[in-house]
This record gives sequence, C-alpha cells and structure tokens, in this order.
Amino acid sequence: MNATDSKIDDRSENGSKSVEISVVVPTYRRPDHLKRTLLSCIEQRNLERKFEIIVVDNDENASARTTVQTIAKATKIPIVYLEEARAGISWARNAGVAAASGRFIAFLDDDEFATPEWLNSLWTTIQDAGADIAFGPVIPRFAIPDAAVSAYAKKVYTRDAQLASGTELEWGAIGNCIIRAERCFGNLLPFDPRLGISGGEDALFLHQARADGRKLVWCAEAVVWETIPMAKLSYSYLLKRAFRGGQTTTFVHLATKPANLSRALRTMVIGCGQVAICAPAGGFLLLAGHSRALDVVAKAAGGLGKLVCHPTFHVPLYRSRK
Repeated sequence: MNATDSKIDDRSENGSKSVEISVVVPTYRRPDHLKRTLLSCIEQRNLERKFEIIVVDNDENASARTTVQTIAKATKIPIVYLEEARAGISWARNAGVAAASGRFIAFLDDDEFATPEWLNSLWTTIQDAGADIAFGPVIPRFAIPDAAVSAYAKKVYTRDAQLASGTELEWGAIGNCIIRAERCFGNLLPFDPRLGISGGEDALFLHQARADGRKLVWCAEAVVWETIPMAKLSYSYLLKRAFRGGQTTTFVHLATKPANLSRALRTMVIGCGQVAICAPAGGFLLLAGHSRALDVVAKAAGGLGKLVCHPTFHVPLYRSRK
C-alpha cells in the first residue's frame, strides 16, 4: 500500500500554505513512546514560524492511528497521519519527505522527545549559519539506573559533538536534525530502501549530502532525549549494532555517487586490523572480566562489519527494536 493512498490529513482546519517547517516522525509499534514524542513537539516554545507534524506509521496494522488522531484533536498544530506499509525506515522517511509542506524538514524518532526550545534552536542555527542541515544532541534515557549501564553503552547512545552552535561538521544523524528541503531532497527516494531494515540509510544520505557540497552544522541547544530499553543494552545487541555500523562505514563509500573505491578499500584494510588485533585482545579481556572488554570486542565486530559490507549481509536492526 502506498503511503499517499492511506493519508488522513488534519491540515484542513488550520491550513498548510504558510507552514515553514514539517516535523517528520516515523513510527513502528511504539504508541506510548510516540505519544510522548508528539506532546513534546506540541509543547515547543518561542518558534515564530508555523510548523506541522507528519507521523508516518510503518506498521501494516496502522497501530499508531488512534494515538495520532487523539492528539490531533487536542491541538491547533496541523498533524498529518500517513500509513506506509512497506517495511523499512527508509520507506517511512521517504513518505514523510514526500508529504511535507515545509521548506524545512525536521526529523524526530518515535523513541525521542524534544526539549521545549528544540525546534526554535534548530531553526535559528540553520538560518544563522546559512547551512543546509543542522543537528542537535541526543541524550540517552535508560530503562535501568545509570549505574547499571556499561560505559560503552553510555558512549554509544550519547550523540553530542560538544561544539558551539554553527560549527561545521562532517557527520551527523537524522534522528535530531533540520534539513533545507530544496537543497537536499532532489531525489525522489532520498533514503535508500536497501537499508530500510538494517538502518544506515541516514548515514548514506548525509554522506551524499557532504559529497554534493551541502553544509552541515551543529546546534548545541537543540537537545532531545532518547529512551533506551533493556533490549538495547545487551551484549548481543550492542555487538550487532557495532557490526552493522562497520558495514555502513564501508558501504557509504561504495554507494555514494561518485563511489570512492580507494576510501572503501582503506576502510576495509582498517577493518582487517581491528579484527586481527581486537578479536584476540577482546577475548582475553572477556575471560579476565575486564571493564573494557565490551569496547574492544565491539571494535572487532565493527571491523568485521567493514569487511562484510554488501547490503545482502546487513544486520536487520530496525524491526528488532523494542
């Protein structure tokens, strides 16, 4: 089913012609998290530009419909609900981009909730910096006490460049950003469907944006919190995540146009070194019960991923999320 065939459009009462920013929220079977995400969007402060919220439900059973409709009835902010039954975060993001009315598109994941100045901060920074994309910090909120969370997990789930707003970047993540649509979304499918189940679609999109000369900047004030469940703290999940991250690191060099074969080869050579050094070292540290064991084993997993980079072998993390 095509997303546009199953659209419930709540714009009619408020109009969409003056919408400057479209906030796109892809979701998959997390109604409680989604409710918190949407409420945090509705509670944004000091933003003088009109914005809309577009929720893209990637569940073929339309499980988010009731949650979205209930919240839409209680706010004057235009909310659009879309069904995108094709499985994969790429399809959900692409559907949101296609439906957006704003000249700027902000992304927020359904397990994140924004601080009150989030959208205004992103808007101000992308304007002041003359940038094409601006990213903000993502701070983890763990399902268990912080003391019980490994240092590695805290590092992995905390995305904070610790730079001044407006500082130019070479990296970023779509989960907390704002994008200048006319400069960045010329492609009908900006997020590669091949990476829809594994993830990494945002890394490829951003790598291509950099290759095309787009300007990426940091926004220190645009903070969001990400809820991290127990399932994402297990050794097995963290190692799968590291492996998939390694796969993406090599793959983006091959999939970006034009492909950078020398950079991909260099990345694979580095991966060989990581496996050769970190696999035995990590095994020894695990046997010894050392606190750094997970860090080292994860480097080995990431190195192996850099070698096994074809999409056929990408680890499916998207549908495995809890």
